[in-house]
Amino acid sequence: MSEHIKQFFKIKSTELYPFAYSLLPDDLQAGQLVLDAIDLILVDKDFSDKFTEYYDDQELLRKDQFMITTALYSHIFRLAKIRVGQLSGSFTVPEGFGAFYRTPIENRSTIFLREKLSFSWDRIGVIIGKDRISAIERYHSGVNSVYELLGRPTDVN
Repeated sequence: MSEHIKQFFKIKSTELYPFAYSLLPDDLQAGQLVLDAIDLILVDKDFSDKFTEYYDDQELLRKDQFMITTALYSHIFRLAKIRVGQLSGSFTVPEGFGAFYRTPIENRSTIFLREKLSFSWDRIGVIIGKDRISAIERYHSGVNSVYELLGRPTDVN
């Protein structure tokens, strides 16, 4: 594998890890999600033919970076949805984040992608496999869920 491809995936691993951890709060599992997503992108039918070109053409890789990164986030999300059920109860939720991690995974992912990474609604929709409106609905449902689990603040008169 060429050096620029290795560097690309190294940078992407660091970028993708916080999202993976927001879905599965375990260092090992989050790291494995990132590695699995990178393996999937290498065989993804939308990209596998292009990877031989990326080895030689660093500029083409740079041009397609946004599309590849979105696909990596999507792979992490889909893998996490499968694994969260398999690994349920085996996580130690970080202190102070119980409300966030008890929120359903689709809602939690939209909150993270919007609040932490400032992704557009359209991009979030692509990542979670829904349309833009569904992404917005998941976000608002997730925020309401977090508030409910935290206890809504009340006005003091």
